[in-house]
Amino acid sequence: MSSELLYSEIMDKFEKAQTKEERLQILRRNGDERFKQFLIMAFNPHVKFDVQIPNYRSAVEPAGLNYAYLDTEVPKMYRFIENHKLRPAGLTGKKQSSLLLVILESLHKEEAFLLVRMLRKDLAIKFLTPKLIKEAFPDIDIPIKD
Repeated sequence: MSSELLYSEIMDKFEKAQTKEERLQILRRNGDERFKQFLIMAFNPHVKFDVQIPNYRSAVEPAGLNYAYLDTEVPKMYRFIENHKLRPAGLTGKKQSSLLLVILESLHKEEAFLLVRMLRKDLAIKFLTPKLIKEAFPDIDIPIKD
């Protein structure tokens, strides 16, 4: 993992931060390329997911002892993005759902929940907005509505 924290832990710290400056620091401190990609997928309206989200069993392992981490799954999310150039031609909706099921059941329960919210394009994290993300990372590919 390139980040020391699970993405769910980063988001918890972000939500507990008292000031805008603290929130910006948390984003910047954890802003490696994969985390930025996660934010792009969550907030760029041009990234559209077309995967059916399956019912899954939450993992019971404690944080940090899971089979998979959101940090390492982010680069593989192209499999669920509509018309992505890297997506295999024969990847059916059923196969996509099966792949996602394995990922969701392998992640820590909080990260799985965060992934589902990302796929639905609704992280629902107070103060986490495209404008704030753009302030933390000016070059990030997230449009801001004026």
